[in-house]
Amino acid sequence: MEIDREVPIDPIDRADYFIESVVDDHVKEAMRKAAEIPKGTAGECSFCGEFSMRLVDETCAPCRDKFAKYYAP
Repeated sequence: MEIDREVPIDPIDRADYFIESVVDDHVKEAMRKAAEIPKGTAGECSFCGEFSMRLVDETCAPCRDKFAKYYAP
């Protein structure tokens, strides 16, 4: 989502405007990626049997990391 603003003429103001635009783009990208993180549930891991406060597809984070090449959500 771009905001239509008048681009400043002064080189320093233009540089500030550019930096704000880049930071804004990075913040939006981080928010988009955060929205894609699946919601977890508490329970017992189906791989290791340990209780975890956040399971994704019944798997805890250490097991998802350990079995990443076999794990396909």
